[in-house]
Formats: sequence, C-alpha cells, structure tokens
Amino acid sequence: MGAKTHIVSQFTQHEGRLVTDSGAMVALGREADTFAPYELLLGGLSYCLFSTFESIAEKMQLAYAGMDMHITGIKRDDKIATLATCSIKVSAKGAPDQEKFSKAFEISTRYCSVFQTISKVATMDWEIAFE
Repeated sequence: MGAKTHIVSQFTQHEGRLVTDSGAMVALGREADTFAPYELLLGGLSYCLFSTFESIAEKMQLAYAGMDMHITGIKRDDKIATLATCSIKVSAKGAPDQEKFSKAFEISTRYCSVFQTISKVATMDWEIAFE
C-alpha cells in the first residue's frame, strides 16, 4: 500500500482551517488570507509538480535558479462543476539549458500524481517562458 496522508478540517459557521499531522495550518474560506477549495487544489498541483521537477532536475544535473507557476483552472457550467481545463504557465529563471529544463518539466507532468489525477477530468496544458 502507498503512502498515507491525513488532515483534519475544523469548521465554524463560515470559515475553517485545515490542520496537518505535523501541526501546520491553512485558513479556509473566501475572505482575504484564506484559501478556497480550488485554490488549494491548484496549489497542491503546483507543489506536486515542483517537487517532482526538483527530483528529476537533480538526476539530470539541471541548473536553474527558480521558477514561478501561474495555474488557471476553468470549471464546467454543470451541476457538478468539475474542472474543464487547467493551464500551467511556467516562468523559468536562470536556466541556461532551456531544452533540458523543458524535458525535465515534461517528465514531471507524467510523474506528478496530482497532475495525473486532475488530467482524468480536465484538459491539461502547459508552457514555459524563459527569463
């Protein structure tokens, strides 16, 4: 059996918080300084992709200074509004070997479990701009 993940979500009338087993907390809601459900989903996608990319980049001995990911999800206009599309725009920083960076990111999309999960309901696309 694979790795187990556990969280506790605590709610009052209009807001809540997510608490991890390590004690980290994320405020849930629709106000400033809180996260809504799809913001958490897209944030989880970004970190899963980055973690996977980081591992692959290390194996490929890829040099880069960092990256920003701008992720946009568009939901369907259905009763159950799942994602229709998910677009990832990567700004790569300090990456002299653009081809190698692009290959590492492409591999990351194949091995990131969150990307693969979302791709079952949404059309996924991504692009990289180099700074």
